[in-house]
Amino acid sequence: MRHPLSDSMIQEATGIFSALGDPSRLKILRALLDARTAMNQGAIAEATGLSQANTSKHLACLARVGLVTREPEGTSVFFEAVNPLVKDLCDLVCDHAAARTRRAYKDLA
Repeated sequence: MRHPLSDSMIQEATGIFSALGDPSRLKILRALLDARTAMNQGAIAEATGLSQANTSKHLACLARVGLVTREPEGTSVFFEAVNPLVKDLCDLVCDHAAARTRRAYKDLA
């Protein structure tokens, strides 16, 4: 049985869903999850096609809500997805979106 969510837990969940609601942040998170290892900001920018500045801004947001960790190593900083269960959530949502798109195209045909 699930327990009722406190206001602070709802606020935390809202922050996470808000962070996942941006296409650039979702691209970054998917790149980190697919890499299965820590990546530096430059590698993330290259993998996603985002600028260094945008990548930095979005990584800060993802770190703020606890979806990625930030580990300095020498002159570089490496980022890693915190919870592999986020991949399951992303896959579920993306599969749902793909099914909706397929239905929409089918209805137009």
